[in-house]
Amino acid sequence: MLHRPASGPDGDAPGVATPAAGPPRRRAPSWWPRIYYGWYMATAGAASNFLVLGITVFGFGVFIPPLRDELGWTIAQISIAFSLRSFENGLLAPFTGFMVDRLGARRMAFTGLFALVIGLLLFSQSRTIWAFYGASLVMAFGQSLGSFTPFSAALMNWFTRQRGRAMGLVSTGNGAGGLAAPVLATMIVLIGWRETAIASALVIALIGFPLAMTLRDRPEPYGYAPDGVPLDQAARQRAARGTPAAGLSGMSVGEVLRTPAFYLLAMSSGLGGAILGTWIVHQIPHLEATGFSLQAAASIAGFYALFQIAMRYVLGWVGDTVGRRPMLVASFVLIGIGLLVFSRLNPGQVWLIPVYYLTFATGHATFVVMSQTVVADYFGTRRFATIRGLAQSTAMPLGIVGPVFAGWMFDRTGSYEIALTVLSSCAIFAAICILLIRRPQWGELATTPALSPAPAASVVPAAPVTAAAPAAAMSPQSTHRGMGEGEPDGAAPGRAYEPPASVQR
Repeated sequence: MLHRPASGPDGDAPGVATPAAGPPRRRAPSWWPRIYYGWYMATAGAASNFLVLGITVFGFGVFIPPLRDELGWTIAQISIAFSLRSFENGLLAPFTGFMVDRLGARRMAFTGLFALVIGLLLFSQSRTIWAFYGASLVMAFGQSLGSFTPFSAALMNWFTRQRGRAMGLVSTGNGAGGLAAPVLATMIVLIGWRETAIASALVIALIGFPLAMTLRDRPEPYGYAPDGVPLDQAARQRAARGTPAAGLSGMSVGEVLRTPAFYLLAMSSGLGGAILGTWIVHQIPHLEATGFSLQAAASIAGFYALFQIAMRYVLGWVGDTVGRRPMLVASFVLIGIGLLVFSRLNPGQVWLIPVYYLTFATGHATFVVMSQTVVADYFGTRRFATIRGLAQSTAMPLGIVGPVFAGWMFDRTGSYEIALTVLSSCAIFAAICILLIRRPQWGELATTPALSPAPAASVVPAAPVTAAAPAAAMSPQSTHRGMGEGEPDGAAPGRAYEPPASVQR
């Protein structure tokens, strides 16, 4: 575990000289134990994801049967609400990502949680299909901003080498979200679905806001470079290599949009999101349709969540060790196989449940962890939230079609088998998209030697590196700029690496 160095008289790490110009570094809070604060944020993000995604995404399928029984809506009509949520998330994703980059993760998390509480209260009072759709749109806005987006955006800045492990930890909350399904199902049986929605809103309000208060955008104002390295040590290492801070640099939005690798990543991410979104909506209805009771279906979902919790941090560590891109390819292959297994799962073939967990659940966990880190790996963290939002927007049609297509096929055939087989083929196509990427990753570009070195006669000896010089170079800058072409956030002018056109593929 990474430890915090002893503070100097002003709360700074020893040996780090405070620059004469510019804002002074903030003091590290006195209540911090000797553990790198990024791990606290990752843990808080896991808890927040459990609440937000567990209630509004993974556990929301248990509301479908009582909605159908009480209000007489078809599965396809109810599925439209989930497609509307995908449409809104995709439409607003660039805007919400831009706002996270500009205004900061904590402010946007508070905004999203407030909208989510309002949306759940509106949902609890829905008596017409249009009121249900309206509540779903409000909930979608809150879900997109309330947890995963701000925490993942902040953690990309706090980690570089251990990015997979950090995202694995925060994503355990997503996996644990499946445990909300049996809890919500039991509450619906005991008190009704409307009262369950109100109770969910109160839980998010009481717990979600304190968790969001842990968010900090960058480690530099607190005396650290990414991964918990003290600033003075990190600056000396970069000066010796002649490279910029990889955790503080990256491509601009305009450069990313001119890069084919972005569209391949967006297509694969969109297919993965559409597959998982469709599975989340129809998981419980499919298990019920094949003969499982509501409680048994929810229990299968709960054990699935336990498996996810156990796997996500481990898979993040594996990705950091063997490579995050190969792991992303493997995730789609496992998802494709797992969907075929899931389509044939029924009470007479319960032996398929462990196979389903080992294939689909493992692929699901790997995709959630790696799909976030690969974006930062290829394009840097300078505009991570905006780029991720643009990728979601590009793939928005896929997220809209998936749940409605599956619901339509069920209404026509009484089975999800055809829909799940089509989604399995989509997963294999997503793996092919990742394999087609030929562009080097950002860390490789940042360490590429200059293509046109200066003539030997003009070379002069470099000045000795002092502790003060690196500290000045790492002086905190404005940390929330817009989508322009300026210097990377927190980097000294002129230090950002601009890759040549030959590697912008």
